[in-house]
Amino acid sequence: MKVFRLPDYGLDPENSDADDDSLLRVDSSGDEFIVEATAGDDEEVDGVQSDGDHSDDGDSDDRNDERDEPTRRPASAPKVVKPAKVKANTRTKTSGPPKQENQSDKGQVFAEVPAYPSDPGQRWTRTYLGPIKRWTRFYELIDWWFGDKPDRRAILDGYLNLWWQHELIPPKLTSTARLSTAQRGWMPDSFADDQRSKFRQLYTGRLIRQFRQQTCTRIDKTEAFRRFIPQAQGELDVLLGHVSDQKTYRIQYGDSLSFSDTGHPIHDTDDGEVVTGGWLLDVGGIPVSMAWAPMQGQVNQLLAIAVVPFQDQAYYHNLQDAPKESEQKEGTVQILRFEAARDRRGILRPSKRAPSLAQALCFSWGRISRIQWCPVQLTAEDTTRLLGVLCVDGKLRIIGVQNIPEQGNNEAFEEVKEPMVMLEPPKECSIEITCFTWINMNRVATGLSDGSVMVWSLSPPRILQRHPVHSTVIIDIVSGYPSDPFLVSTVPIGGVLTITDLSRPSAETTYHPNMMVSLQPNLLAWSPHLRGYASIWPSAFAGNPNLTFLPIRGFPVCRHLITVNGQPTCISIGSCHPFIIAGSTDGSIWVFNVLRKLSSHREKTLKLKLFQHEFYAPPFSNANNDGEEKTPRGVCRILHGFLPEPNSHPTGVKMAETQRLNREKGTKRGQSKGKGKGKSTGNSAKSQTKTQGQPEGEADDEAAMTSGPGPIVLYEPQTRITAVAWNPNVEFSWWAAAAMGSGLLRVMDVGAEPQGSQKDDKGPSIDNEDEPDNGADAMDEDEVDEKDGDIEMCSDED
Repeated sequence: MKVFRLPDYGLDPENSDADDDSLLRVDSSGDEFIVEATAGDDEEVDGVQSDGDHSDDGDSDDRNDERDEPTRRPASAPKVVKPAKVKANTRTKTSGPPKQENQSDKGQVFAEVPAYPSDPGQRWTRTYLGPIKRWTRFYELIDWWFGDKPDRRAILDGYLNLWWQHELIPPKLTSTARLSTAQRGWMPDSFADDQRSKFRQLYTGRLIRQFRQQTCTRIDKTEAFRRFIPQAQGELDVLLGHVSDQKTYRIQYGDSLSFSDTGHPIHDTDDGEVVTGGWLLDVGGIPVSMAWAPMQGQVNQLLAIAVVPFQDQAYYHNLQDAPKESEQKEGTVQILRFEAARDRRGILRPSKRAPSLAQALCFSWGRISRIQWCPVQLTAEDTTRLLGVLCVDGKLRIIGVQNIPEQGNNEAFEEVKEPMVMLEPPKECSIEITCFTWINMNRVATGLSDGSVMVWSLSPPRILQRHPVHSTVIIDIVSGYPSDPFLVSTVPIGGVLTITDLSRPSAETTYHPNMMVSLQPNLLAWSPHLRGYASIWPSAFAGNPNLTFLPIRGFPVCRHLITVNGQPTCISIGSCHPFIIAGSTDGSIWVFNVLRKLSSHREKTLKLKLFQHEFYAPPFSNANNDGEEKTPRGVCRILHGFLPEPNSHPTGVKMAETQRLNREKGTKRGQSKGKGKGKSTGNSAKSQTKTQGQPEGEADDEAAMTSGPGPIVLYEPQTRITAVAWNPNVEFSWWAAAAMGSGLLRVMDVGAEPQGSQKDDKGPSIDNEDEPDNGADAMDEDEVDEKDGDIEMCSDED
């Protein structure tokens, strides 16, 4: 390979030793830049000759060494890129090797930019060249992913001890030490107490003055429901129970049903031994966003939910009948109270009492698109919580919500006229806030419609930073609170999935090399224990059904998590466990252990479908119902009791099978001819190109997920799952909420019952490779020649 070195151009006339005759002349009079070399500069002219120059100048051995250099290059060296072909000025094509040009010729092209590839089947032009590979084992990935933590192996040992044996659903923890390990993550033991103390100092010192400026007016229940709170008219028929014996239940706004731990409705005639497992309630509209309130030491749980009327997303044959923008000024945040009861083993379970509306925050700023609580876990002693509300007008408002007492079923309805803090972007053309995330108790990061990221301070309210990260609208932004709060990941409508360090934004930023087109929000989640983001696989395919994991210390190399039926619509990762819950357009809810998926070595992992929701719209009728019978809203069916399924990528399985068949055909063909070379008769276009260093028989995730489009199925719009959320409180961390497009909200206790007493003994260890029966070190059963503890990240079928 030729190494091109620029000559001394003599920029300093006094100190330059170069002669005028030795300088290269650049001629740009034609369509391309031509470099001219003067006579007598043989060495420089040879440096810009084409690749076919083999004139005997006595350096043939050196050139052979240079050609062989890439094969002897160490592993840490960057990948050798083939130099661009140098175009000769004569433009004549010859079949033999090119001859050396006369030095009196005009010259050669110095550099030519290759054309951007337009073939969609060609490999992408942006790629990652680094030490982390897709087949790197989890044992080695620990040092790469968590290398900045000196006690990383001890912390990972604790995580494996807690969650490795639970592949599908999180366990219910009762031990104080285990609860502390699950809650703090990578933070010190006193982190939660320190955050509460700092929040109280911030509130009493500065925020209380802004809270007093918040204008709220108490309104009665009748006015609240008439003006602000959406309530669907009519009843919804819901089919519940075992799949072979389902019964019809009629439910309307405000009604709820209690479920057992097996998913069956609890009747009044059931005995007291039935264990409750959650609720199903009707919220009267389409839930677009919801969030559990972070709290400590309280039994009753609070869930804030934003609901829009069905008319906003309904189909109209005549556009004149669609609601105008002036008619969509009302918005409401409903705070629901869910009571819990502690059993004899100290586990908090859902109570049989129906959920109740604790408080409703009403305003006239427009429909709500996002809501998020301040992530600091407060206690009953704290009087005010902070709730971020983003409306369709493009402004972010921080509302102070007074603490709701444990006892009492009183409903409070307030009309908020002026918020505690209002964050409004600069008055530029079409600039709006599209998403936001909490960095800490006094910092908020927002994504704007122009692709920039803005950092705000709440007290005093002002803009601190603004960075041009993308060129299109940002639809999702999530921070790495609490371990990495100033790391934010952003998802644009079109572009690349990016992570930015706000403490050093001009230097510390990276992205996944795949271009993506994403129109669905709520597909970005942060895992505090694994220190990475879960998101939709970066792809421009509209029917992309894949979710992926991107660690912050290896962001360009992502790992396949799950392939759902339909297209994913929302995801959530627990704050106190590494389990993910995902909803899709077909109404299914999936859950599995991300830690188990990422750390499995050639082992088939499983995923579980919690339930399946289906909606059938009522037949369209123009007749007016003047009687007392309520108009039906449709029929829903909820199925549960599904068996676990293999969590593998179907395209990767198919490509791995194609590889195997092609190798077998090639071997048989070579044996039949009795020659060493056998040509495969398989379809090489569909076979996957094997990456250098890739283990035999393993499919490449990138090729598998971007190979060919799969089927796109259109479902009823109200069938989809609109929002999911894990409870962030450690004693309720196995509670999950799932909202459906039909207006149903299901709160589930999906935790696995503890088997016996939970002792804080030593579980699976990363460093104990000599103990073959300990958790993660016993996972590698099909590798005979490898030691226990070698845990590989991707399986055969991923």
